[in-house]
Amino acid sequence: MNPEYRMSAPALVFLAPPPAGGDHDVTPDLPASRPARAARPAATLRMTRGARNAAAGMDVTDADVQRCLDAPDDVTPDARNPSRDRYRRSDLVVLAAADGMVLRIERRGR
Repeated sequence: MNPEYRMSAPALVFLAPPPAGGDHDVTPDLPASRPARAARPAATLRMTRGARNAAAGMDVTDADVQRCLDAPDDVTPDARNPSRDRYRRSDLVVLAAADGMVLRIERRGR
């Protein structure tokens, strides 16, 4: 992770009640650049339809994407939209919104 990159966004406030079941507690000691999605189990990984189709086409599993989000080699803000983060692990690059939604999945260096 790039030590110079730090987000100073305010904490997220969820107005709707969480869905029934599961662990919905947010871990307070998560780094500011990583949204609360890291506190959720891999089964709740949220992706846009395009990201899901791209992952399926590249044979990338949800577990691969979750590993990239949980333990990236590098995290940088997106050049076009700084409120989004680019997570890179090996050749997998995941673009995620501030709310944890996976927007795009790419393979680099192939």
